[in-house]
Amino acid sequence: MASTARSGTRPVRRVDLGRPFRWLWASTAASNAGDGITRTLLPLLVVAHHPDPAAVAGLTTVNMLPWLLFALPAGVLADRVDRRRIVLGSNVIRAAALLGAALALAGNRPLPLLYALAFLLGIAETLADTAAPAMLPCLVDERHLERANGRLLTVQIVLNETIGPPLAGLLVGLTAAAALATGGVLYALAALLLFGLAPLVRPGREATPGASQGGVLRDIRGGLGFVLRHRVLRLTLAASALYGLVFSATFSMLVLLSEGTLGLSETGYGLLLTAGSLGAVAGSWLAPRAADRLPTVRLARWSLVASGAAYAALGLGRHPVLAALALAVNGVFMMGWNIPVMSLRQRLTPEELQGRVMSVSRLCAWGTMPVGATLGGLLAEALSVPAVFVVCGTVLAVGALLLLAPLREATSAAENQQAHTALPAPSAPPPSPDPPSPDPPSPHPPSSAPPPSDPPPADSPRSDSPRSDTPRSETPRSHAPSSDAPPHGDLLDKG
Repeated sequence: MASTARSGTRPVRRVDLGRPFRWLWASTAASNAGDGITRTLLPLLVVAHHPDPAAVAGLTTVNMLPWLLFALPAGVLADRVDRRRIVLGSNVIRAAALLGAALALAGNRPLPLLYALAFLLGIAETLADTAAPAMLPCLVDERHLERANGRLLTVQIVLNETIGPPLAGLLVGLTAAAALATGGVLYALAALLLFGLAPLVRPGREATPGASQGGVLRDIRGGLGFVLRHRVLRLTLAASALYGLVFSATFSMLVLLSEGTLGLSETGYGLLLTAGSLGAVAGSWLAPRAADRLPTVRLARWSLVASGAAYAALGLGRHPVLAALALAVNGVFMMGWNIPVMSLRQRLTPEELQGRVMSVSRLCAWGTMPVGATLGGLLAEALSVPAVFVVCGTVLAVGALLLLAPLREATSAAENQQAHTALPAPSAPPPSPDPPSPDPPSPHPPSSAPPPSDPPPADSPRSDSPRSDTPRSETPRSHAPSSDAPPHGDLLDKG
């Protein structure tokens, strides 16, 4: 397991998350650099040979379609198979697809082949982005999940959104084949780095109920049932769905706000996006430190409210500097939502359900984006482009308060214990003529037992006071032997 701060001490300023996490971080950096190149490159290839808005929109639809079709089955697969191998295989598939496309699309670039490439990359991304975050609790102590998620999100923002797109433009200026081949090499490097990690198969995983028994639909229902019965997961996922709507509605109109309302050029629009990325990088550093001092749900709730206020300010402001500041502030608070909530879900979810809960989370956040983009366009036509930001920001702030205010964080140890003891007790074994001597009392309280597959609804495990120096009394999660690997976090959970 990754080395962590000594139990009973406050985390040091720079927590060592261990060698396995460093392997993961390096693999994540390579794959996100590949993401940044391919997401910019494919639309450029379509526009160069098929300059039709419908063709470009179709590419985005085809690329996002696997999230709607395969997100839930991908979660089942991530709970049945070694997650490291899923991510590794996904990177190999993407590397082979791009290197093959560099040869096949060197001259003529028919639209069906570009769509097929986008669809295949979308399937691989769905598998990798579902399995990867589900691996993280096996690598680091749960007290350091915020820091681990923050470091992964930082490298994602920097390489995927800041460095990758301009690098793709530079490579396309040389040859499209060079750009495709570069993306393929980066994915191959990401896969190669994962070879240094031991398989993340815990002992007895094959015997886990739901891990290899029953059909796919049954496992999907089990994951959905767990989420719907768990109050914290249910309400935070509803908030993630709302955030996905607001994010896509506003982002789809940002270019029109930049050019029409703020009077910026293409370069100015790029600088606006850079301001948002810089704010997100700062937020990924600040959020784990804020989580050391504030209860998780309180931090996430008010970050979401502040993010809504920043969106509203973006629509009310008429000066480019104010707009850049609003986007930077929004980036900070977006990480103040993403990192604590992602870490909370990882803590609350049993090992055998991590993949399915992550797939439901991604489906809620990503599945609402096409709807949000459509609503943004309708609002802009009915009102105005700036009004989209004001309305969406207000809805996000009010919705965050309504959805998350019921999550009181004063869940006592007795309530946690009651949640577990409320489960049906296992049938007692038949009396033995020679009963064995009683076992010594367990050193952990009853509430430290690993949660069952479908526990009753529970509130947030945090107390409503700042984080204590003493780690939670909890049976440690099973860890992979000596070294392992995992994921890229998701910017919106991209929530």
